[in-house]
Amino acid sequence: TDPENTDYTMEHGATRNFQAEKLLEEEEKRMQKEREEEELNNPMKVLENRTKDSKLEMEVLENLQELKELNQRQANVDFEAMLKQYKEFEEEQKRKEQE
Repeated sequence: TDPENTDYTMEHGATRNFQAEKLLEEEEKRMQKEREEEELNNPMKVLENRTKDSKLEMEVLENLQELKELNQRQANVDFEAMLKQYKEFEEEQKRKEQE
């Protein structure tokens, strides 16, 4: 086992199956390292990245708030009462048709 990379090391005669998640993690690490190196050399890039990060965080918070509001609206809907009311309406319609 390879605890440092949370993976397994292959000794011999084995083949690795395609692991998209592992590739994604490696790509994210590489991009983070590139970003850090870029920020070391360019203070303006640090400011740009902070601005992008804060905008992204604000968007995420807004989306989260919208989801919370949507869930709250759905939580207030009583589906059982709606079904009961619909069944009563159908029964009333049937009685009217029979008459």
